[in-house]
Amino acid sequence: MEGGWTNPLRLEILIEGDRIAAIAPELKAEGAEVIDLSGLLITPGLVDGHSHMWSAIARGLGDDSAETMDALAEVWTPEASALSVELAAALAVNSGITWVNNWADNVVSPEHADAEVGAMRDSGLGGRFNYGYPHAGSHDKPMDLDDLRDTVSTWEHGPVGLGVALRGPDSSTPEVLQEEISKARGYGLPVSFHMGGSQGAAELHNVQAMSEQGMLGADVQVVHVTSAPAEDLARLAEAGSPLIVAPTTEAAMDFGAPDIGAMREAGLNMGVGVGTTGPEGAADMFTVMRLVAEAADETMGEEAINGATVFDWATRAGALAVQAPDGVGTLVKGGPADLIAISTEGLDETGKLPPDIELTRKAGPDNVRFVMIGGEIHKADGELTKVDLDALTNEAAEMMNELQEKLGG
Repeated sequence: MEGGWTNPLRLEILIEGDRIAAIAPELKAEGAEVIDLSGLLITPGLVDGHSHMWSAIARGLGDDSAETMDALAEVWTPEASALSVELAAALAVNSGITWVNNWADNVVSPEHADAEVGAMRDSGLGGRFNYGYPHAGSHDKPMDLDDLRDTVSTWEHGPVGLGVALRGPDSSTPEVLQEEISKARGYGLPVSFHMGGSQGAAELHNVQAMSEQGMLGADVQVVHVTSAPAEDLARLAEAGSPLIVAPTTEAAMDFGAPDIGAMREAGLNMGVGVGTTGPEGAADMFTVMRLVAEAADETMGEEAINGATVFDWATRAGALAVQAPDGVGTLVKGGPADLIAISTEGLDETGKLPPDIELTRKAGPDNVRFVMIGGEIHKADGELTKVDLDALTNEAAEMMNELQEKLGG
């Protein structure tokens, strides 16, 4: 998996600490614990390129969910942020995700930010906390990124990195965006924002304006652009700005399906993301991969894109797109010990489907039997080992009731 998809081989993997020490058909390691995953497909952990972890406890809000979330965001507490991230992390692990790009777009206070970071670190997931803005904040007022300076200087380097979540050109003024990107770059941090999700937003031609003003680049990650014309995609690719698509969220928001054919033709560095866990409460990267594959079918023809490419976007290529640490999304000697084991039993009644198609078009979270992150086992025999998901779900429901009571029911 160092250079992308490789057809399955029978291999043994030696883990020492949080790294992969060796990979070979047969290994000898005196005194090592043996974990037998025979009959399962072992792959790198999945890489979620865009996730709103702070809102995971919000479920069953109905058709007015966007308006309700806008209101709830104003009464959101640091405790709610911590619980949401804890729940989102558990759902991610259950789905085989081992690295998450957490887009924190409801940082009401430094305490809210600390709560999310603490929950991410406690979860054991790898990822990045993208320091964001109050969900209900003004579009013409710059984010208080001066507060971020102290965060950068005292940041504890480890599995969780730091970035910045911006409102982007569709939801802030050019002057505000220029100031925010400049400050983030001054701190050496990557930025991420939504863009071009609707036809109206695409018609603003913000990609062109940002390109001309030097506001694009490998450190500027763009999410959605489902309605962007080909010339905008070409500008993003030329500047090296990666693109993350989140088809489950894009469908829920009526953004339309991503034009995978045009995105590939433009030569974009791509990744995929869950976006929001949604009313069903699942961080399901397998559904994300299936929707991406089906979107490619629509614009490129049936199976014009193979499952290996889609799976690469959910692992190695996706990690490169969001500038994750070296080795994330791969299984290589010296790389992080982030791996999952997937059962393909019952996925192919014909016995003719190749493994990449089984993984990207047939599998789901229930097929993930084993998850290791940083050398620690987080799921074994199909069951989470570090958290009680049912208890977390109940706690989340209670927290949502408390928040809704603050709004008067």
